[in-house]
Amino acid sequence: MRTFALFVLGATLAVASAAFVPSTSQVKYAEKEWLHKQEDLLLLFRHLYEKDWNPQLVAYAKNFHFKESADLFQHEPTVQWAKKLWSYYEHGLLPKGEVFSVYDEVHREQAIALFRVLYHAKDWETFYKVAAWARYYVNEGMFVYALTVAVTHRADLAGFVLPAPYEISPYYFINTEVIQKAQQYKMQGYYGMKKVDGVYTVTIPSNYTGWYMHTNAEQKISYFTEDIGLNSYYYYLHTDYPFWLGGEQFGLSKDRRGELYLYEHQQILARYYLERLSNDLGRVPEFSWWTPIATGYYPDLQYYNGHSFPARDNYYHVDQESNYREIRQVVDYEKRLRDVIDQGFFLLPDGKKVNLSTPESIDVLGNLIQANPDSTEHRFYKYVAMYARIIMGAAIEPVEPYQVIPSALEHYESAMRDPVFYQIYKRIVAYYHQFKEHLPEYTYDELSYPGVKVDGVVVDKLQTYFDRFDVDITNAIDIEPEPYVPGKYEGFGEIEYKPDPVVIKARTMRLNHKPFTYKVSLTADKPGKAAVRVFLGPKYDQYGGQYTLNENRENFYELDYFVQELTAGKNVLTRSSVNFNGYVKDRTSFYELYRSVMAGYTGAEKFQLDMSEAHCGFPNRLMLPKGKKGGMPFQLFVIVSPYKAPQVSQYTGFDPVLSCGVGSGARYMDTYAFGYPLDRPIDETVFYGVPNTFFQDVSIYHKSEGDL
Repeated sequence: MRTFALFVLGATLAVASAAFVPSTSQVKYAEKEWLHKQEDLLLLFRHLYEKDWNPQLVAYAKNFHFKESADLFQHEPTVQWAKKLWSYYEHGLLPKGEVFSVYDEVHREQAIALFRVLYHAKDWETFYKVAAWARYYVNEGMFVYALTVAVTHRADLAGFVLPAPYEISPYYFINTEVIQKAQQYKMQGYYGMKKVDGVYTVTIPSNYTGWYMHTNAEQKISYFTEDIGLNSYYYYLHTDYPFWLGGEQFGLSKDRRGELYLYEHQQILARYYLERLSNDLGRVPEFSWWTPIATGYYPDLQYYNGHSFPARDNYYHVDQESNYREIRQVVDYEKRLRDVIDQGFFLLPDGKKVNLSTPESIDVLGNLIQANPDSTEHRFYKYVAMYARIIMGAAIEPVEPYQVIPSALEHYESAMRDPVFYQIYKRIVAYYHQFKEHLPEYTYDELSYPGVKVDGVVVDKLQTYFDRFDVDITNAIDIEPEPYVPGKYEGFGEIEYKPDPVVIKARTMRLNHKPFTYKVSLTADKPGKAAVRVFLGPKYDQYGGQYTLNENRENFYELDYFVQELTAGKNVLTRSSVNFNGYVKDRTSFYELYRSVMAGYTGAEKFQLDMSEAHCGFPNRLMLPKGKKGGMPFQLFVIVSPYKAPQVSQYTGFDPVLSCGVGSGARYMDTYAFGYPLDRPIDETVFYGVPNTFFQDVSIYHKSEGDL
């Protein structure tokens, strides 16, 4: 790979809140060789369900002699993975057209084999030939999953952009009737469609399931739970840290992955709760395995092969005979987790004691709960959330593992659409809070910043609204493939891409907010380096009663975080929402991305590389809950703390312009616990006396487009 022309525009000392997106104003511009690879990578995801779509990709697949190519991989263990993958192929991979779920053990083992082969391919040419082979012969969902994880974790592919998951497989994001209309346009010869620049184009209105049916009160916030940006964020979170991936080779444990797993879900629940309050819903309901599940869900989604996503009725009886074994397992695992948290340790099979009583042990607990490879114990504790999702999804027990019809909960792309997702993770996050309650409350010295006093916080008027966003769903229709001619494409050359004759988009309404700024005024006795955290939380519960801080601390969502050099005397720290850490803007559509890549390739314009669309960020437009038309009260909590440098300097070992730094151990700006200082029980007599903190009441107004 060639070097890039580097233009340094200046850097900032900052880090993401819950999402940890590298924050840098550096920009790099891609050169021709890189853009060639980027183009070829994009085309692997186009018309995913048509293996014969592009004749050159077909030629790569048919001409790559996989079985005889073991020497093309880097390490001896990977040669064994290549042989294992070939064995799966000879004896029956998950067939194309069937539904892949990483929660199915058979599916997962095959996907891991493919990932290992892709990850360890010795160079780009080998990697791409394996990918083209897999695109042709491997199940579509398995191929996308393994390839996405491989691209995410291969250091030599840092900076390469993949199409948004909702463009690759619209079936997991867009309601059935919209997909059906798109296919009808194609079947009717594009009747009624207009040509734009020689391409048939149409935009189909799309809505959320809450618009079509009211199965229960939870449907009121389907605009949030079914948001394609939110669900994409969660999908990418699990491609960064797959529950099956770990060990010294990948370094995920360096990133405090166990603590991150628990904190990310705690923050998702907090943000979800703010949206519930905005719609007059109360706390996230709890459930019992032994009583009917009150919350049903009708996904209104359909797989490519025609099967509908399973639906769950209100008051679904989960304790039925087909689930008895799984429920017993989950109940056992849950009790074991509660017990070891309370006793402060657990034992390994060899009798060694593992401490769970120190603040740092939260990372051990998170690994234990996720049951990932970096956990120290795998026999007695399992992935509770996985079993819970399978049970609660209400999918029918398959006849055999190649004919599964998973529920929405069994895909990372669609899990957050189901309200029960939040009920499951409320139980998981309860272990996080249970652990924290055994830790001592923060003392005055641990909370204070000597010589620093926050004098006030001023915030712009906060306004939310719904805007329109067009999603390219062209991948949901089949187009006429170009015939493959044996012998015509023998070399590894440039792939010819014939633009599609049609572009079909779904127009969705999404929550957004007007840009805003806040200012923190403070006084410092002397210069110093400070870490500033800003949280957004509720002021009142669903009944209008004012929260006490201790019962409310788990409902605060980390809105912003940054590091600031303070000067002696008065300081005014100004932050704009467009620059908050941890957030990313909307993904560029496939057509616009491809156009930009080709314009850079031909020299018509420069192709810019930065982290503004990083996959590891939370959608910028969802940082604020909807609020209400007449204004809804919330509160900001600001704490200015002494900066504590991490053991490994941030951005060490990876390029923050190109990569999220997963597995580097250098993603975070400081060493404070995630969620500090709201992560532990609070002594309010101490907390409110700390001068370097401040609470500010704010209101969020929801406006229609015409009112803005």
